[in-house]
Amino acid sequence: MGPLKDYSFIRGFNYTQSDVWTDTNFWEEYKHDIVERDMGYAKRLQLNSARIFLTYSSYRKNPGQFLANVKDFVQTAWKYGISTNPIIYHGLRFLEEDFAPKEVKEGEPYPIPQTLLDKSSWALGEKYFDDLYEAIGNEPGLLFWDISNEPGYRTPGGTWYAEEPAYRRDPEEKPDMEYLRYRQELVWEFIRHFCKYVKSKDPVNAIGVGNTFIFETEASKTAELVDIIVFHDYSETSGRFRDSCEMALALGKKYGKPVVNNETGCLCRANPYDMVIALSEEYKIGYYLFELMIGKDVWNRVHGICYPDGTVRDPAIVSALFGFFRNRSETLLPTDVNQEGHAWRAIDMAERALGKAKNGISFRPGGDHSNDTEELLEACEYIANLLEGGQLVPMDVPPTAVIRKFRNQESCNADEVKRFLMELVDALKKACYIVK
Repeated sequence: MGPLKDYSFIRGFNYTQSDVWTDTNFWEEYKHDIVERDMGYAKRLQLNSARIFLTYSSYRKNPGQFLANVKDFVQTAWKYGISTNPIIYHGLRFLEEDFAPKEVKEGEPYPIPQTLLDKSSWALGEKYFDDLYEAIGNEPGLLFWDISNEPGYRTPGGTWYAEEPAYRRDPEEKPDMEYLRYRQELVWEFIRHFCKYVKSKDPVNAIGVGNTFIFETEASKTAELVDIIVFHDYSETSGRFRDSCEMALALGKKYGKPVVNNETGCLCRANPYDMVIALSEEYKIGYYLFELMIGKDVWNRVHGICYPDGTVRDPAIVSALFGFFRNRSETLLPTDVNQEGHAWRAIDMAERALGKAKNGISFRPGGDHSNDTEELLEACEYIANLLEGGQLVPMDVPPTAVIRKFRNQESCNADEVKRFLMELVDALKKACYIVK
């Protein structure tokens, strides 16, 4: 697709097949039916573009199968009205020695990839793109090429050191800035070369570079080479996110190019989905959430909207995609779940269930208590529904999820259920200011 003047319509997502661990596994274990299912979820969420990580390592193992899988993805997504933003050079490696595992001591620089030093190897990357272009370059679902994913990133300090992040090391430790700049320029030289090469082979489709930060745009000297200024933002506060958006729009105006944030949203970085959706739409900047699926990959505890079965981590994310956001203003009304006396009734039910189960076990062993556990769980659910409906408990593990787990057990421990019911009773009393 040729360059557009405006990409604010993009409501996208980063995507890895939900049953694989890494991007490499995605293309080597590709399953059409899973992609079909997941694109159906995306369509229901009114998302319209997918960003995918292509891996040269998978291509070199089996070029034909890799290209066929990528083409199938692009076509399948487009069938659901979802365009594709492929990352061409995810990892700056073409040479065999750069794929071999390396032992690097903590705090020491990673070896410079030989691919960056040996420019003759770049012909391998050019051939790779030629094949990729032949496979999907004329697909109507191709939105734009992302030359590389976060090429300037190695650690939070950008220092290319092993494992230990810069912000956890001794703050007095000063990296060799001359060496770091040398290494960084090797990366940007690679990126600039392939910006030019991709554009020379495909003058029609737009290109961008998935910069880790918006401020890298000019430092990398790629703003003049791309059709779209692309950046990532995982800002921890709304103020910081606004600063990035304003810088991006200013750069877009300076270079006369549209802007896109094609990676955003991370729960462990204080970068909640509903915040980034609201602010991106306020600033009219297209965005790609990271990511659609909660699967087996290493990010599954902090990223993702949908589980493979179609359930969701947080309904607030889905609500935000439909333009409805949590009220955080002075007009917010706390929920009174006892307005009609149901808190009292639920507590009475819990007391009866606890009394019957306790007396049956301790004093009347000969009686029929086969239904005691289910009565306890009914009382649990009564209270849990009040607490969850009133948003009065943490929802990382909803009480109703615990109840379902109890009910699915072949032999449910009644004492564990009683302890859980007591916790729910205490929570409800506290929420409703009940002291009896």
